Amino acid sequence: MSETATQEQAPAPAPRRLRGGVRSMVISMVVLLAAVAVWVAMVPRVSSVSTPIADPQGIAREVGAQQKWDIAIPVGLPDGWAAQNVTLLTFDKQPATWQAGYDAPNGGYVAVFQTKDGDATWVQQQTYSGQPAGPVTIDGVTWTKYDRASKDQKSLVRSTPLSGLSTVVTGLGSWEQLQQFAGALQPISQALKTSTAS
Repeated sequence: MSETATQEQAPAPAPRRLRGGVRSMVISMVVLLAAVAVWVAMVPRVSSVSTPIADPQGIAREVGAQQKWDIAIPVGLPDGWAAQNVTLLTFDKQPATWQAGYDAPNGGYVAVFQTKDGDATWVQQQTYSGQPAGPVTIDGVTWTKYDRASKDQKSLVRSTPLSGLSTVVTGLGSWEQLQQFAGALQPISQALKTSTAS
């Protein structure tokens, strides 16, 4: 064979893209991850979604029928109050507890807790270990204020059961908001009569 034929058959050099090593791959991956991190940082995120409960009275009526309780709901609150959670809480070795939480105007939050025959331990749990801070009369009914200053948690504990249920109103709202909410509470049976009469 001639020398020129041998030169023509020499293997062609490998394409440039196949000559990269592990180092090049790592650099590419770091650049890609940095770009993704910048993109993720720029995407707006919602920190919380607040969807008001559509029918708190209906849920209260259903839970009340299941438990054979006349659960209290707030009636006649002014605009700005919105039900955020309504549920029956059930935990081991604790009484079943109705909870209805409402966002108050100006950013406060107030909830009512009710159970059959709530004892001192139950009250302590619902007031988040608040300390008694004196009585207050709301619509002719005596309530005891409980204050947990370290968490800005305020509570009102009704002195007598409301339709047979121990009742605590608690939240991060002002005392005025808690008292307004407590004064609006009516047993569901009475609230339904009030709403059908309107």
